Parts: sequence; C-alpha cells; structure tokens
Amino acid sequence: MATSLRTLFLIGALGAVAFVLPACKRGASSSGEARNVDPSQVVAKVDDAVITVTDVQDRINKQSPFVRARYTNADKKKEFLDGLVKFEVMAAEAARRGYDKDPDVQRVMKQQMISKLMQKDFESKLKVEDVPDGDVEKYYNEHPTEFHQKDEVRVSQIVVKDKAKADHVYAEAHALPKSATGADQKGFRDLVTKYSEDDESKTRAGDLSFFAEDSATIPKPIVEAAFKLKEVGDLAPPVKTDKGWAIIRLTQKRPGFNRSLADVKRQIQQRLFRDLRSKAMDTFVDDLKKKSNITINEDNLAKVVVESGTGRPGGPEGLPGAISPVGALSLR
Repeated sequence: MATSLRTLFLIGALGAVAFVLPACKRGASSSGEARNVDPSQVVAKVDDAVITVTDVQDRINKQSPFVRARYTNADKKKEFLDGLVKFEVMAAEAARRGYDKDPDVQRVMKQQMISKLMQKDFESKLKVEDVPDGDVEKYYNEHPTEFHQKDEVRVSQIVVKDKAKADHVYAEAHALPKSATGADQKGFRDLVTKYSEDDESKTRAGDLSFFAEDSATIPKPIVEAAFKLKEVGDLAPPVKTDKGWAIIRLTQKRPGFNRSLADVKRQIQQRLFRDLRSKAMDTFVDDLKKKSNITINEDNLAKVVVESGTGRPGGPEGLPGAISPVGALSLR
C-alpha cells in the first residue's frame, strides 16, 4: 500500500506542477509574437525530452482566460516553462525508479487513453439531434402523465357514523389553527386518531393522497367538497358518504399543466439520447471484444474475496486518482 500511496501522490504532484488539468478548452488564437514562430522550435530540453513552442503555447492556451492573462510577458512565460521543466525532471526520476511500471500508474494511463478514445472516436460522432423526430413523438404520446397533468388536491378525512358526532368533530377541528404548519397538521392527525371510524384511511392519518376532479377512486361528494376549498388548512362541513359522515381538510394543492410537443422536444431528445448513446456504447465495446482474444476463468474469479465495510484507505474509493474499471467506460 505504501507504494500505491507514493505513486498516487507523485501523479498528483506532477499534474500540479505541469498544469496538466486545464480549466477549459483552447480559447483565442495565439499571441501576435508567436504567430510567426515555427511551433516545432525547441524551447527547452530535459535529457531526451523536448519542450517545443507548441508545447508551451498549447499548455498556456488551455488555461482559462483569467489564468492565460498572467503569462503575456517574458518573465511569466519563463516561470511557466520552469514548471514544465520540473514536470519532465520529476517524470524522468519517477521512470528511473520504476514508477512507470507501477500498476496504479498503468491504470491511470489506460484511463486517460480510454477517455481520449471516447472523446475523439466515439462521443464526437453522436449528437442529440440524431434522435429521430418519430421517436420523440412516440415517447411524447406514450407518456402523457409526464406532460399533461390536471389540477389536483390532497385532503385528510375524519369519518364517523353519526351526524351529531360529525358536527362535534367538525367544530373541534375548526378550532385548530388554520395555517399549514407542522403543529396544525399534527392537531388534525390527533383528531383522526381520536375520532375516525374508517380503519382504511385512519392508518394513514386520514390522508387520501392527491386526486383530480374526475377521480373514480374517491367518493364524488368528497371530491366536490375538496375542490371547493380554497386554501390549505380549510375545512369542509361534514360530507355524507357511503361510510358515514366525513370531515375533510385541505392539506395540499397541485396545479395542473399541459406541455406541447414543441416545448418538450429537446427534453425528450436528451432523454432518448442517453439510451441511444448507451446502446451505441454497448455495440462499440461488443465489437472490440469480438476482435480480442478473451479468456475467462470463473473458478479463479470465485476466489476473489470482497471485504465488508467501507474498505481500506487507498482502495479504489480511498484516494483521488484511483480508477474504477467500470467508471473507465462511463459516459457522462
């Protein structure tokens, strides 16, 4: 584990020195003084490693505009170059010590190669606009509840058999605070526990969940009374139902919506594109596997011991830079 820690620390240190993780992609064109310079001209040599005009230029121009502005004068360029020289010196020393053959380093290198492969030869060939309009329209028509919703309300009820008792419960409920605070809701729930004679709704503290005005599952008298309530916390006088008398209280209102196909086309395209990209990725990898000589020893696979708990420090989730083999092929 000590070797792994040293390796990952070295990778992080080298990356920091050489600015190998730029904040953004290439911005404006090179500065005027560099336009007429042969980009292959050598700026510095570190043993066998060569740093050219292009190397320095590209590394600087891959920084954010704010960072790039620091390196417009000769002294700052020299300072930046010194960072690249330090990078090459440390990389050479790491190679001399055999760190280039370290499994963690090899894994990081493979991860970077896979990222380049995905960006240059896979993801760049797929676009959201490639999703056919017919597929977008089909999804829109097959998922109406995602794009069309009627006005809905949510109420809680207390059900009793006797009208006189219902009037008494209504008066007690009416005395509760009207605001939709936690204490207010608790007060009505306590009355449900104390008085309600409907076992089915009583187990849910009287909650009937959301329903629309055309609901076929909620008794029509309750639906009609519920949609007459204006504000959360309002009570309806006792309502006659097949189960007796119900005192209902408005707990939530949810306005409906209607979104046209034109309004949600891009949203649907992006959703379908994820599926399209995932399938294309599966096909891409399957084709590569067919071209490879792959053998699997399931008996040895069964010998793999997976530790319980959070894992050891320095494992795949313990340190930055450790790569999950599954994550290597993830597309975000």
